[in-house]
Amino acid sequence: MRWGDKAPTSITPAFLIVDKLKEISVRLKSAGIQDAEKEAEALLCLALNIERPALYSRDVDEITDMTTAGTLDSMIARRLAREPLQYIAAEVEFFGLPLMVGHGVLIPRPETELLVEQITEILRGRSMSNFKILDLCTGSGCIALALAKQFSDSAVHAVDISEEALNYAGANAAANNILNAVFYHGHLYEPVNAMSFDVIISNPPYIKTADIGRLAPEIQLYEPIGALDGGPDGLHFYREIIAGAGSHLNTGGIMALELGDTLAGGVMEIARTAGYGNLTLKADYSSRERFLIIHG
Repeated sequence: MRWGDKAPTSITPAFLIVDKLKEISVRLKSAGIQDAEKEAEALLCLALNIERPALYSRDVDEITDMTTAGTLDSMIARRLAREPLQYIAAEVEFFGLPLMVGHGVLIPRPETELLVEQITEILRGRSMSNFKILDLCTGSGCIALALAKQFSDSAVHAVDISEEALNYAGANAAANNILNAVFYHGHLYEPVNAMSFDVIISNPPYIKTADIGRLAPEIQLYEPIGALDGGPDGLHFYREIIAGAGSHLNTGGIMALELGDTLAGGVMEIARTAGYGNLTLKADYSSRERFLIIHG
């Protein structure tokens, strides 16, 4: 379901938007959901199939189709069960691209947009524009598609071990009419073993196995564990990605990695041990060391 695609329907003939929002918000708060007011607006907009600016207009009160009551009740029940709002909406925006998401694919985070921003800034400063880019653990394809859109002369290759995630990635490429991204099923470098790249970028699984059970219910109950579990110390995929890069990173190329909390030191040590000395850490919106740029 996408916001604003069709004419809206309503819930009761004398529907009071503000009262209904308060009712939904109270129910969400009682389930321990933060930003309950904002999420109540989002759920109501989804049920009415309208954008937020239209939510408080007079027109909404005049539309009378009880179908929406059932739709709204179903969405509220799903959210009270702590299903992520993004799955309920079946869509999330990433770097200006609408992307379909659902069970079986990791929800793109705003922090990952910063990773794309960092690498875009670096590449914009280079004289060439036709880069060869590899996105490992692509998931929904968010990183690959954002870079393919930004660098339309470049060839973007993206890999994931999950066929379900790749179904979303392919659909997202088609929906956004992005033709310069190719997706492969397999483990890390295996499907592109004969290729080399100017950029290797990844937001790999990095949650320590023991910490998964401590994550918010929205994450541990609904998002794919395979896209989260980074092994006992969270560093499993970083070791593989960095070790394999020597055979796949062109001279003067760049690796860009999103980092889990507290993992910056460990990943930097892995990179130094592999022979990489030109390392740059970048912070996220919360001033956490979130991204490592490795210059080959």
